[in-house]
Amino acid sequence: MTADTVTISWGEFTSRTLPAIGCGVWLDRMSDLERIARQLDDVAPRHLDVLLDLRDTRAVPRLVELITLADDRNVAVWLYAICEDEKPARSLSSLARAFARMANPPAGVLLTPAAYLKSYQPNGVWPSSASPSVALAAARERWPDMALGGGVPTYFTELNRCRPDPAAIDFITHAVSPIVHAADDRSVMETLESIPAIVASSRALAPGVPYRITTTAIGAWTNPYGECLTPNDGTQRVTLSENDPRQRGQFAAAWAVGFVIRAAIAGADSLTLSSLGPPFDVGDAPGYPVRHVIAGLARSTGRPLRQLKLDGAELAALAWQTESPAVSEVWIANLTAEGVVLRLKDVSIVELALLDAHDDGFRPRPDALVRLRAGDTESLAGFAILKLHVQNLA
Repeated sequence: MTADTVTISWGEFTSRTLPAIGCGVWLDRMSDLERIARQLDDVAPRHLDVLLDLRDTRAVPRLVELITLADDRNVAVWLYAICEDEKPARSLSSLARAFARMANPPAGVLLTPAAYLKSYQPNGVWPSSASPSVALAAARERWPDMALGGGVPTYFTELNRCRPDPAAIDFITHAVSPIVHAADDRSVMETLESIPAIVASSRALAPGVPYRITTTAIGAWTNPYGECLTPNDGTQRVTLSENDPRQRGQFAAAWAVGFVIRAAIAGADSLTLSSLGPPFDVGDAPGYPVRHVIAGLARSTGRPLRQLKLDGAELAALAWQTESPAVSEVWIANLTAEGVVLRLKDVSIVELALLDAHDDGFRPRPDALVRLRAGDTESLAGFAILKLHVQNLA
């Protein structure tokens, strides 16, 4: 074994489960319902986090169309609604009429006055208009039995500076962007190290309340800290851009696996990755690599997690119990651009597939299966993702 070899060994099953995995939808950028339908069928997310602006008269009719698609596929819809600043209750009338006509209204709603999409210093000047707590009260009056959230559709900084009353909310939420402070590859991957602390801090703001991390990708859908996003033609690695080239490549897939692993182990209840359509599109079939990650993980939502031990930081790994009591599924992602030598300890491999930059989707690798079964090492290319089914040892 060389010094560069990373060894993974197996632990016990835990009390945690794989979070619900979904996708986002930006309603104002939804132009092709048939395409959305195909993506729903192919990716099969467990939920959709739908961002809509109630100040736009087109928002509610579009929402009705989308919810019809989601209902047909048993996909839950969570609304992240932006409302007017002065009188949030006025924004809810058309939404309430639409809800009354729906067989299955949304699973939950977060209502955010538009001014609170921006970030404010704790000792700075804050909006004089209605606060998120006022908007929440207006929504509670309309829908006393619906799950209503506290938090923001932006990032943890904004949540931490405008904390909801934990007794007044049914879930707490925020998004994550890894390109707020820096945009080089190494810095973006290093943002994963902060996820356990973010989860713990969010949990502490609302103990016992379900915790949902809403649409997260290699990008930023809005800039709370300035006037606008950074212009990007889709080829540049820049901060606070909605069109990062890595979102379409293997990098985003590896980052997403690392994100899910850290958030799941830390105890998030629900994770929303990328979007159907802009700005963080998963692509048309066969789609971008991250599309295959989301589809694979969503299929295993709610499965009991199993402990893994790694002796190197280059890889991220997670395992869970499959529907078969005798088999666990294991995902291993290389978080670096360089190849990493992998060794698996005390494991009986049933199946093996690989997602890397050379293939569309996970592909069996019989040669790697033979080597790892024999106890030998296997080189995992930069940002590659390995998926295994292994027998549970007694």
